Amino acid sequence: MKKLIAFVAATFAAVSLASAADITIGARGAFGLGLGTSVEDPLELDTGKCLDFGFTAFGKIGLTEAIAIQPELGFTHHTVGMKYDLDLGMFGSYSAKGTMGVNTLDFAVLGVYDIAINDAFTVSPFAGPQLGLVLGKGQGSGDFDGDTEFKSPILFDIVLGAGVSYKVGPGAIVGDLRYNLGLIALKEKDSEKTLCTPRALKLSVGYQIKL
Repeated sequence: MKKLIAFVAATFAAVSLASAADITIGARGAFGLGLGTSVEDPLELDTGKCLDFGFTAFGKIGLTEAIAIQPELGFTHHTVGMKYDLDLGMFGSYSAKGTMGVNTLDFAVLGVYDIAINDAFTVSPFAGPQLGLVLGKGQGSGDFDGDTEFKSPILFDIVLGAGVSYKVGPGAIVGDLRYNLGLIALKEKDSEKTLCTPRALKLSVGYQIKL
């Protein structure tokens, strides 16, 4: 929790330092595939059921004509598909399949570089850290039905991607494609058993307005 507070404080400090700069605000909806998500043996990943969806509010603070800092606050629902196959020899086999749902409140600070293609269209590669605060317990379904309490409520990702914006009306339609590289695994609280490390390739669309 101390790391989360320090991260949020640093974000607000960055905003304060750039208060005289150009500021844009906006929001996006996002959908993602859990590509790269890992689970621990003896579990196996059920890739087709690993999905993310959520929404994000963001501010873009121009430091120069091309360079900006982009703080983000978002909510994400992660679904991790898992399966388990056990060979019982002469007694046959046992299989289990289901999902675990996890909700997170996400805080990110991205460095952005704007490349103006023309007066209306801009491409913006970006990168930066993201902290995810796990909200409540993991919610299982299928053969993994039940709730899971986690040892640590914090996830940490490195975010890499690129966005585009196209001026429409008073603002611009925005979209981005990003990869969230998760570096911290979710562990069950009582047993401290590692369950999974969420990662995702995400596509988002939204709208932004310059203040």
